[in-house]
Amino acid sequence: MDFTFQPHAHAILIDKQLVILDEKLDTYLIFNESKTNTLINGDKDCDEYNEIRHELTSLNIITDSMNNTKPLTKANDDYEGIDNYTWRIKTQNPRQPFKLLPTMRACLDLLHLKLTIALGGLETCLNSMRASKKALSGNPLSAWHEGIESYAQGVRIASFVLPFKVKCLESSICLFKYAIRNNKNCDFFIGVQLYDFLSHAWIEINGEVIADDPHLSRKLPKILTI
Repeated sequence: MDFTFQPHAHAILIDKQLVILDEKLDTYLIFNESKTNTLINGDKDCDEYNEIRHELTSLNIITDSMNNTKPLTKANDDYEGIDNYTWRIKTQNPRQPFKLLPTMRACLDLLHLKLTIALGGLETCLNSMRASKKALSGNPLSAWHEGIESYAQGVRIASFVLPFKVKCLESSICLFKYAIRNNKNCDFFIGVQLYDFLSHAWIEINGEVIADDPHLSRKLPKILTI
């Protein structure tokens, strides 16, 4: 390919189709196998290739600059996927007791996050997460593990009382920020599948999924990692 994806555009090949996440607009683009092959082959004498290039350039997805180029990520052919998966935060940590302070903190965090995304967009939020992770001191505060379980339960309860739907993206961002506040290194992922199309966000600490399906890393190809 004689182009590179913009920093806010994340691409992955799944089942011979190109999937692009534009975090600036919080949208996905999916190209069928034929258009994917045309784009990857890069024949400048091909009208369809030039049309696709023009479309992606006008959308600010790609640039002619070859700085910071990296190979196109390809999903493993044997990824499991998730059948009829509906993320329901109410199923997470059902045995954790109710604690007032973590629940209040979760409510405030979710409200602040909703406002941040509404005003600044998803890209602003993700860039803030990248910066906070880069500045991490790496010395966890005491009892952080018990704290994140209580906080996850707080997010679960907050999802019932807040006047908007709490999605996996919002929950995972809040859990990520909680871990970073407690100086604990945390990984944030967004994974996708094609059939049926689904995107899902989750976090892991030391390779362990927090408050979600423990096998997500095997089931969903990762299009974005922080």
